[in-house]
Amino acid sequence: MIQFKLLGPVQLHVHGKIVDLGPPRQCSLLAALLVDPGRPLSIDTLIDRVWGDSPPVAARDAVYTYVARLRGLLTEATAGTDAPPVQVNRGSGGYLVSTPPGSVDLWHFMDLVDRARATDIDDPGRVEQLAAGLNLWNGSAMTGLDSEWARRLSESLHRLKHDVTADWADAEFRRGNHSLVINRLQTALLDEPLAEGLQERLIRAYFLNGETAQALRQYELTRRLIADELGADPSPSMRELHSRILRGDPPAMEAPVPPTVTVRAESTGHRPRGLAVAPDTLPLAPLGFSGRDTELATLTGMLTDDPAPRPVLVTGGAGVGKTALVLQAADCLRDQFPGGLLYADLADGSSTTPETVLGRLLTALGIPADAMPENLAERVNLYRARLARRRALVILDNAATEAQIIPLLPAGGASTALITSRFALGLTTVRTFVLHELSRTQGLQMLVATVGRARVLPEWEDAGTVADHCSGIPLALRAVACRMTARPHWTFARMLARISDEQRRLELVSYQALDMRASLDLTFERLDGIAARLFRELGRRMPGGTDFTAPELPGLSADEVEDAMDRLVDAYLLSEVGRDDTDRTIYRMLDIHRIYAKHLGD
Repeated sequence: MIQFKLLGPVQLHVHGKIVDLGPPRQCSLLAALLVDPGRPLSIDTLIDRVWGDSPPVAARDAVYTYVARLRGLLTEATAGTDAPPVQVNRGSGGYLVSTPPGSVDLWHFMDLVDRARATDIDDPGRVEQLAAGLNLWNGSAMTGLDSEWARRLSESLHRLKHDVTADWADAEFRRGNHSLVINRLQTALLDEPLAEGLQERLIRAYFLNGETAQALRQYELTRRLIADELGADPSPSMRELHSRILRGDPPAMEAPVPPTVTVRAESTGHRPRGLAVAPDTLPLAPLGFSGRDTELATLTGMLTDDPAPRPVLVTGGAGVGKTALVLQAADCLRDQFPGGLLYADLADGSSTTPETVLGRLLTALGIPADAMPENLAERVNLYRARLARRRALVILDNAATEAQIIPLLPAGGASTALITSRFALGLTTVRTFVLHELSRTQGLQMLVATVGRARVLPEWEDAGTVADHCSGIPLALRAVACRMTARPHWTFARMLARISDEQRRLELVSYQALDMRASLDLTFERLDGIAARLFRELGRRMPGGTDFTAPELPGLSADEVEDAMDRLVDAYLLSEVGRDDTDRTIYRMLDIHRIYAKHLGD
């Protein structure tokens, strides 16, 4: 039950469970060895495959380190199996990896294809072996590896996959399974609409299935796409097929097998017109977005600085504006993600299990209810396969745990994800962007954008102090601004007199749906008992505007208190600001958080 996966994300499965293979370069080295099982590879070859033309100075030392780690990791992971042990050995010719027969999906795929092509053209086993080989794929080969060698190999394997898909379609034509061909080719062409050989077979399948009008529509869509994207006409065989359909002359059952020409739609920067409508399920970005120009530029840059950008996790405290920033960024990047914009809210509820969320995302990607996989693993595979060959952006909002996120991440290709969470999460496969509270200047910009310059400028200082009392939290500022807008006779001096009273502040920084207390409740409810107790105690003990070290709590050791303080930092209810003379951590608490914590004990 040992399975190495290269036809998708590079993974090791042992008894169906995924084993962590370590950092990307370590995975690259393992993949480089698995591509040539049983053949020794020199250190220079491994360096070239892992780093390409720009290896680090200590590349050889890194290879030795990765090999040592892989030896221990593989020995431990496969120790409880009945299969021969997986080993990384070094001989006179270099390093090689020994694996059980059939344990590497790439070589299982190649073996199935070779056996199918050696079978008689009408042998039923031919189509079964081709289908079994195609079912081994889970997106783009070698997903997650960024070397030039991995890219070239992935492209070569992708071309082979298209050729095998064409062979499979031809075999199914001979068996009369036209509708089956339609279903698989529709899926394949969503991500590679310029694969002309597959388009021709889809047109043929529609016609042989009695769907003449759909066959003619598909031809016209394909003709326009080839003209628009490539500036060319369809191939002679496709034009001949079109003529036969117009004459009502059934095409020969043996479909032609021209070389498959594949051009990624994403590489042209244009959405494939007419073949599939890119999904767009984003909610509207909040009105009045302001004060975040720098953060918006940084975040959009993180999603466009690489052809295959890593997912980005945006974290920050309750009400700091994570969702607003992410939706604004997604709206700015519509043209950069022609494969679609998908949104899922992961806030607590019975409808936010990974299975349920994947069901909604797959529906948006065009999967009908009767074709929806039942279990989580199959939904993940189908979801990642749909995203692997398109450039789509997935928004995963309000995540609470790593377990919620992992099944929903695209696996390779040009698609990526934007995630928001009010907790610092330990996801090593994503980049993290921490969104902080607004400065006084940014807060004033938000008040101007909502209340209006005519009311803010004459009371600039009072308005700035009101912004300070909101602790720089955009949700609180928007609530105050909306309250001021609803009361045009109020001055900022009047608002300042009210919001300066800590007993009334939580009430004033909430307005209708803009509920600061409810937002903090969502964070507090996820704290464990010790952290919740400590948070209440800090609210009672600490005066406003002071920094402090971890307090003593009866019944808890100093280490337990420090650990709980760390969990409050992870929930953005505290921040670390330095160390004192005894090397103890110094903390700071926003006034709104302190007042909220104090009221929890009332």
